[in-house]
Amino acid sequence: MDITISKVECSFSVHATENFDKNMEALENLIPDELIEETEIVIEELEGGYENPIEYVVTSFSNKRLVTKILEYIVSKLSKEQKMQLYDEFEERFNQDKKSFHIRIDKQGIYNNQLIISSATNVIKIEIKLRSYIKDVDYKQFLIDKGLLSEK
Repeated sequence: MDITISKVECSFSVHATENFDKNMEALENLIPDELIEETEIVIEELEGGYENPIEYVVTSFSNKRLVTKILEYIVSKLSKEQKMQLYDEFEERFNQDKKSFHIRIDKQGIYNNQLIISSATNVIKIEIKLRSYIKDVDYKQFLIDKGLLSEK
């Protein structure tokens, strides 16, 4: 195959005014139950404006089996309309230099087990990193074939 998914990374910030445990529950709703035990979570302590503490949470999947399962799970939670939205917004969401595709998921929505694509700031950012060893490959078609994007 010309293209592979090298990593799926989920990241988000938890501000001092937010409930950390509730945010972690939202993350767990984005990961299939069978992968929770295998998920490594890195938490970085940051400082925001007015010296407010911020916790930056990152989890990534680079093992081929885990990447496949997490992507299938995300795809299964997206509606046909959301996949069409991602298709329409491909150019804005795909970073050609990094070869990565970004989706921002509303944290409150995923906490309530609803996958809502958002452009707001209170989100879990999903970054799908792609790799190709040849030039001139069609990343958009690859993501269509994986079920993440859908034409009208």
